[in-house]
Amino acid sequence: METRYMEYANLLKQKELKSTPQRVAMLGILDRKGHADIDYIYNEIKKDFVSISLATVYKNVNTMLGAGIIQEIKVPNQKSKYEITKHKHSHFVCEKCGEVYDIDVPKKLDVELPEGFEPKEASVMIMGVCPSCK
Repeated sequence: METRYMEYANLLKQKELKSTPQRVAMLGILDRKGHADIDYIYNEIKKDFVSISLATVYKNVNTMLGAGIIQEIKVPNQKSKYEITKHKHSHFVCEKCGEVYDIDVPKKLDVELPEGFEPKEASVMIMGVCPSCK
């Protein structure tokens, strides 16, 4: 755990952010859970930082979003979820349990765009049922 703590602290410092115990704890929560909404992050961090406010969690999430340390996953009909930024990937969302899973998709998608459109970035989200809910 000490090694992970140092990794999170270094990641924050690389992005020129102060490495606070709360930010490091939030990164640890996201690392363990993979994808978490604000409520989950808040409930988990309260176990170690009982006086932390929901506003502080939001502020730190937004700060780390702005620095590119974490990214937001906008899931239809759910609260946004967050994950530590990593390699380019897409997501599979279970329609029953709401869990989000990382998936890799081919770098080149065969998509036909109308004439004159110039794509810069694409994201893929696949909705379905995970093996646990099947």
